[in-house]
Amino acid sequence: MKFIYNYLKDMDFVSKLLILLGIVLLVPLLMLIPYPEDYIYASNFIIPALASMVIGVLFRSKKSGEYQSKFFGRNHESVVVVGIWLYAFVLGAMPFFLSGQLDFVNALFEAVSGWTTSGLSVMYLEEVPRIFMFYRGFMQFCGGLGFVLLMLVFASGGSAMELFSAEGHPDKLEPNLRSTAKTMMYIYVGSNIIGVILYIIFGMPWFDAIFHSMASLSTGGFGMTSASLAAYDSLPIEIITIVLMIIGATNFAILALLIKGKFKNVFRIGEMRFFTVLLIIGIPLVAFTGIAGLYTNLGESFRIAFFQVVSGLSTTGFATVDFNTWEPNMLLIVIISMIIGGGAGSTAGGIKYTRIYALYKSFVFNVRKKFMPERTVNEAYIHKTEGKVYLSNGIMEEVGRFTFVYMVIYFIGVIMLTFADIPLDKAMFEFASALGTVGLSIGVTAPGTSNYVLIIEMIGMLLGRLEIFIVLVSVVAVISKTFGKIFKR
Repeated sequence: MKFIYNYLKDMDFVSKLLILLGIVLLVPLLMLIPYPEDYIYASNFIIPALASMVIGVLFRSKKSGEYQSKFFGRNHESVVVVGIWLYAFVLGAMPFFLSGQLDFVNALFEAVSGWTTSGLSVMYLEEVPRIFMFYRGFMQFCGGLGFVLLMLVFASGGSAMELFSAEGHPDKLEPNLRSTAKTMMYIYVGSNIIGVILYIIFGMPWFDAIFHSMASLSTGGFGMTSASLAAYDSLPIEIITIVLMIIGATNFAILALLIKGKFKNVFRIGEMRFFTVLLIIGIPLVAFTGIAGLYTNLGESFRIAFFQVVSGLSTTGFATVDFNTWEPNMLLIVIISMIIGGGAGSTAGGIKYTRIYALYKSFVFNVRKKFMPERTVNEAYIHKTEGKVYLSNGIMEEVGRFTFVYMVIYFIGVIMLTFADIPLDKAMFEFASALGTVGLSIGVTAPGTSNYVLIIEMIGMLLGRLEIFIVLVSVVAVISKTFGKIFKR
């Protein structure tokens, strides 16, 4: 694997990112000011943070970026991005592991769930020290933006645009890439601050407000207690959370249009219309099914349905109910919402609104085309932030390929979970949550869950966060390069 080391050491951008990740690990130490009793855990953050900074310094190089592509060719951006995330997972697990809070596999799972903004947890939440609780929320806050975007706010690099795109940011909001990153950061941080203020106004303690604002906006969904947001039993808090979840699940480019006051443009965008339709259909379905089964009050049923459908579609994973009490048909709606996911270019996971909407528009167009005159010139299109986009064969092939592979991986994951004696309905729910980086659980993921199940879910969370093909391409590139080197000897 020497060639990977040579590849990384020539990447100035990556070396700076490793240093930045070390700094990120030091931020939770701020919690020692209000909670000095947690000082016993300080070294558990300082040691891996300094180690990452030292590694970053060792990787520093002034060589040009041209040498970087010699190893993996056109796939080198995918390899680098996946490598960065894998490194962050291991680094992020260290505070949990070094402190004895969790064994290594469980610590790695918590870190993967945090960085990927999934929200599944294996910790006894009522026993977690404040510094680690803040760390969990802060991981999701940073993971929602993405490491490359976070780095671009402070520095740029020769291959920054390729890395930026490979991490799952398709839109360029400003002419300059760094300006785009800063705009996204301003939207993200500004929304988070507003969320914290609103939570405090409506009665949430300041620490809880900071934590839940980070977890909501990043569509991460980590909870502070096993009861999640149900512990507060507050309609205003649920409404604030719903708004933050929707913001987090919305394409940053759309949010930029809203800030600029271009409301007409926003309402024309296909994925926003599709999201609205999903809410109009999904909420009553869950609510009326709930009335027939569990809830006798119409207002309570709609309140629960609204929150849980948004939580599922935004891939946040907050819960106000125990899903073990829900009927299978209600769970199926939540499973579908988790598979669909949020908006492209947002912090959410899933297949994404844009792809599903494009498939729908293409299907409707092809049906209508059967009844059109043969010589009619027409083509399906959708409205995106950049304007009208025609659904060419190339675009639809890409959308269809991604959706097909996503569903294949989903069913493979479900089958593998059933091998651990997990009932099919629970396996479908849990892996939809992991692959969609949602975080809702039906009781499968908990303290004491087997390593086998956790590893399957970790793979799902990584594939879901980096949108599958980036991971698959990087794995193939590394394997082919590794075995290619072996066979040449």
